[in-house]
Amino acid sequence: MERSNLALLVGVVVVVAAAGVGAAFVFGVVPGDDGGTDAAPPTNDESNESGPSLTFAIEGRSECGLTCRRVNSTITNTGNASLNVSVAHALFTRHENGTADEQVWTGQAEPGSIPSESAVSSQFEIEVSLGAGQRLQENGGILYSTMVTAEGNETVENVVLDD
Repeated sequence: MERSNLALLVGVVVVVAAAGVGAAFVFGVVPGDDGGTDAAPPTNDESNESGPSLTFAIEGRSECGLTCRRVNSTITNTGNASLNVSVAHALFTRHENGTADEQVWTGQAEPGSIPSESAVSSQFEIEVSLGAGQRLQENGGILYSTMVTAEGNETVENVVLDD
């Protein structure tokens, strides 16, 4: 086979593979930035047993690009005091058994002060590489959101599956 034909064949194979992975994203994977670290999933801070009175909920998501998802969330302060809140997010791929595997994205949010018995809605974007997206497409992911306050930390786990 001539060199030019071989180069053309290799180019076509690469484009077809990239298109296949890209199509996987289009059909519902929640991506994150492929940090590729082996970080352990976060845990709740056990040093303060009373902890903050917060809940975190994912309200929906939408596409913001081939490997990007915009996530809508709500944090509710169910306590009787105003809390200054920041949130650290970490997205992990999952093993077939459902446990966290590889960290592929991290992000921060600063919702600020949330009055007692009030909720704050916010939006953040998760973007990953094609490789991380393919791993998320295969087994889903786990999004850990750690709400940090002066009263303590609260970590919420959300399993993210292909729709």
